[in-house]
Amino acid sequence: MKRCISICLAIGFVLAAATAAMAGAAPGSGIQGSLHDLSTTGPGGIAISNTTETRICVFCHTPHFAAKASDMAAQNIHYFPLWNHTLSSITTYQTYTNTDNGETPNSIQHQLNADLSAGPGGPSRLCLSCHDGSIAVNSYGTFQGNPSPGAGTGPVMPAGYRIGGGGDLSNHHPIGFDYAAVIAAGDDEINDPSNPMKNSSRGLIINDLLWGGKVECTSCHDVHNTKNDGSKFLWVNDNNQSDLCLSCHLK
Repeated sequence: MKRCISICLAIGFVLAAATAAMAGAAPGSGIQGSLHDLSTTGPGGIAISNTTETRICVFCHTPHFAAKASDMAAQNIHYFPLWNHTLSSITTYQTYTNTDNGETPNSIQHQLNADLSAGPGGPSRLCLSCHDGSIAVNSYGTFQGNPSPGAGTGPVMPAGYRIGGGGDLSNHHPIGFDYAAVIAAGDDEINDPSNPMKNSSRGLIINDLLWGGKVECTSCHDVHNTKNDGSKFLWVNDNNQSDLCLSCHLK
């Protein structure tokens, strides 16, 4: 009997430990335990070679010795939330275009091309500093003489998580374009920015997720996994009747 109780307790401890390890993995439950948890105990830790880093936030943010505006200028980044990760070595990206099968582009496409030629905006470029695979994931703390930088010798973003590798964003959803300008150009299959995000438990509207009126990576993804309802950091669950897509696209 005692042996049975011991076994049950052992199983209970294992399950409790597993639950603790997965804390934050569910949508909206926080960064700890999510794929953006690159610490030694997080699932994202498999992407780095620095096996001693127990901190989570340090890979992107720091309270001291963060990037300044002068550090960001080359990447045309005007948003730097105490940024701590080395910037991408890619400054120009090949962006998505719709050639309309060789026909004369309409005014909508002209508007898109005008915006996309400038490339991704600041928030997206911060995401790409890891995700385009040009910089080691554990390359952090390199600004303004930070006394404790990361190793910066680990592997780059694994292929399965890489977006914009080699600067090629041509087969990904366009980012960096002005949402309202596309509507003004005549796109009648885009919802008004005041339209609610379908099945958002927080009552989000499209405009809440635009950056300076533009669509960026963070218009679809909540990188901290705190206010999202969908997996893969999506603001709403796209597995449910394409709620994410149909929040913006009027189809």
